Amino acid sequence: MDTRSLLHWSGLALLLMLTVGCVGTRNINWLHDPSLSKGSSKLFENRKFEYRIQVNDVLSIRVLGLDEQTHRFFNVESRDGFNAMSDASLYVNGFSVDKNGNVQLPTVGKIPVQGLTVGEAQDLVQRKINEYFTNATVILKLVSFKISVLGEVNHPGTYYIYNNQITVLEALAMAGSATEFADKSIVTLVRQSDKGVQALYLDMSNTQLLSSEYYYLLPNDVIYVPALRARVGRLNLEPLTVLFAGISALGIIANVLLVYQINQLSQ
Repeated sequence: MDTRSLLHWSGLALLLMLTVGCVGTRNINWLHDPSLSKGSSKLFENRKFEYRIQVNDVLSIRVLGLDEQTHRFFNVESRDGFNAMSDASLYVNGFSVDKNGNVQLPTVGKIPVQGLTVGEAQDLVQRKINEYFTNATVILKLVSFKISVLGEVNHPGTYYIYNNQITVLEALAMAGSATEFADKSIVTLVRQSDKGVQALYLDMSNTQLLSSEYYYLLPNDVIYVPALRARVGRLNLEPLTVLFAGISALGIIANVLLVYQINQLSQ
């Protein structure tokens, strides 16, 4: 193989790597909308989301203002005396919603909470507690709200939510945002339901997401951010890169030898 041929093939290899490695700006940017302009705003209507308690949810129910002995029946304190407890402790010591939609409280008995918002459930438990105790205050929280973020994000994993409400953008922010190789046009949302598992694509590059019913997440939702084809192609090209590097090295050696031969002939 002469020098001209080696240079020809090396140039083709470089062009191929640049072509596969290109990433379009549309896939890099979030929530692209040509209609948005500086100095003006645009409203994306979205119904306010309120999660309703379901079977198998775990609730943290604390009753304050009781005498010391009764207090221990309702409340579990951390060993170090502080209020901070681990996620596992909150889950193990919480009150699970049974298959009939009830939680079982000491002395009070079963309370139906399925289908209620967290605020409505707290009001109901407060009324039930008032029937047995005076000057008692109920604090009720949902502790089984967790979401998982996988794929092309900087910190994939499972995250517990204590706000009773989270958007898909906030979930991605918790996971350290997407990497530069993430394809934001086909982010997959996997959601559990009574009938099975629901999966759909979310276009994170389009502002229409803000008006979508899936903008707010539910407990146990899974978000998967796929890689761009450029990323997959780049990974597949790694063995070829070594090969092309070897060819380029041979080209340099051949070129050096050719120059040396020319110099020898001219002498």
